[in-house]
Amino acid sequence: MTSLSDMQINPLTPGHWSELLRIRLYPEQKRYVPSPVQVQGQYIFDRQDKKAPFEVFVIEVADQVAGFFTLVKDVDDYLWFGGFQVDIAFQNAGIGRAVFQRLFAFVVKSPEYAGISLNVQYSNKTVIRFYQRMGLSLVAMMQPGEEPLWLMKISRENIMRMLKSYKHQG
Repeated sequence: MTSLSDMQINPLTPGHWSELLRIRLYPEQKRYVPSPVQVQGQYIFDRQDKKAPFEVFVIEVADQVAGFFTLVKDVDDYLWFGGFQVDIAFQNAGIGRAVFQRLFAFVVKSPEYAGISLNVQYSNKTVIRFYQRMGLSLVAMMQPGEEPLWLMKISRENIMRMLKSYKHQG
């Protein structure tokens, strides 16, 4: 099992793109997330005011790229989390939980964020259950494309409650 004591989350650097292209997912996972090439295209070409539409963060474990995700401040002041993917070699090692614990700590320290929000495909039941275990709630269903999406959120107040409960458990 992978040791998460070496896990780092860093902003994307130009040198990371080639490593992100090597991230492997199970075939059934690929339909739920944008490919690194799609993320790269949006990051480079969907700019407004010379700024990227979102920030890309790279998850590294023991100096290896284990995955990535994107963040952007949403219109309702929530930190929107997207494109989350973890390479097959690092899945089921607690990386998802560790990423959310760090995001929670960041939101608590950053009063400009009202919480965390994300979209997940209606049929992606495993990931919906994971996000629910992380404390996110199903808020609304949308259908911008062929498949409906759930909007999931956790407020800053609920994040603070969860962090307090972690401290009391540990």
